[in-house]
Amino acid sequence: MDDALAAVLSYLPPHAASATAFLSHSFPAAEAASLDGEDEDRIGRLPDAICRNIISRLPTKDAARTAVLSSRWRHLWVSTSLVLDDGAGGLAPAAAAAALASHPGPVRSARLASSQDPEAVASVFASLAAKGVEDLLVVVNGSWPVEWRVPSDVLGCASLGHLWIGLCQFPDTSGVAPALLSLHELGIVHSCAQDRDLHAVIPRCPELETLALVLTQDYPSFLHIWSGSLRGVVIWKSKLREVHLDDVPNLDRLLVEPIADAATHIKIIKAPKLRTLGYFDVGLHQLKIGNTVIKLETKVKPNAMVRTLRTLALKVQFGVEDQVKLMPILLKCFPCLETLYITSVPSEAPVSADREFWDQVGFTECVYSHIKKLVLEAVRGEDSELAFLNFVMGRAQILEDLLVLVDDSCSRDVVLGRLSSEGCVSADARVVVERQDSTVWGFQSAMDLFQSDPFGC
Repeated sequence: MDDALAAVLSYLPPHAASATAFLSHSFPAAEAASLDGEDEDRIGRLPDAICRNIISRLPTKDAARTAVLSSRWRHLWVSTSLVLDDGAGGLAPAAAAAALASHPGPVRSARLASSQDPEAVASVFASLAAKGVEDLLVVVNGSWPVEWRVPSDVLGCASLGHLWIGLCQFPDTSGVAPALLSLHELGIVHSCAQDRDLHAVIPRCPELETLALVLTQDYPSFLHIWSGSLRGVVIWKSKLREVHLDDVPNLDRLLVEPIADAATHIKIIKAPKLRTLGYFDVGLHQLKIGNTVIKLETKVKPNAMVRTLRTLALKVQFGVEDQVKLMPILLKCFPCLETLYITSVPSEAPVSADREFWDQVGFTECVYSHIKKLVLEAVRGEDSELAFLNFVMGRAQILEDLLVLVDDSCSRDVVLGRLSSEGCVSADARVVVERQDSTVWGFQSAMDLFQSDPFGC
């Protein structure tokens, strides 16, 4: 259980308060000299705005204790937006209830732990809804198995901007009309969310921009998305049978970090602004565009193309013939692709796809006319990997950057020599072969909507 809790906490947003908060304030040299030897309350001389900032960074118990310093600090405490956070795993409901009872609100953020006292929990969530949680509500459960359910009161917090739950069950929407009118971000980490509850909530969040499912197991099993506001969906090491983009007119990216044996069907129905997709595991995932299932021997027609996609990331076993043969079919689905990331995954019994296969691949629009950047990671120098690279180098007319990252089992010089001997059809192409040290791809980059290339090297 401790490992599970540690994993959940690592994915949750950072604390609003610090359990080890440290305060320092520097004065000009002349002023410091004049105060030398005097018993001076330097913090007390700070402006109210700075004092409120200090209070907002303290764990809730410490922030409340500032009220006993003086009448001025008592005024500051009640006039500072309340932060319910202990700087650790989450504030217990009893402590949260005491703080809410002594503070008029509003509540800027709350990071709560579950409790075996359902009445205390219900009281806290009712108060949070009444006092307008503004920014972040994080609920972390400390028991196993996951049985504790977040009270449905949270679905009525109209001012709530961010909601993350970990090791809990998602609120029950039966008989409830969700009113999360200000919700921008929803994260579900190692928690259980019934399909019907998610499908009841997401369409009723008119400002929702980011949805993240992390480490989920049995539920949700199906994710069908209708949302006019969503811009980013992140499926991170989660087991979902289906992800359908039913009607998401503003979705910019669908980001997936696959896990072994988690076969997911991804269906793109209506996502007219989709620009980024990955990592798509060619051996695990199945892609359906409109009514066309993309598989071996599929003849890709215009109604099975996503012309808006600009960045694609794949995981491929180059030693598995069927996966290699599916690659050019996938590429034909995204004719305007500009950036392609591929991670080469080892195969148990690799079968090299010879160069003759790639010589027989027909016209692929994105390769010939659009791809500017190709990154191939975890290269082991296998013939099938190099055959694909040579296919791109010999056809990509406007290729600008080709980055090959080799692992410890491979000689950088050998790969560089074999590529250099082939040459690039694009005179402006820059070919770089480097040892792979680490990757920038991670959960935080996936969640950052302002990062234009979440896989970026």
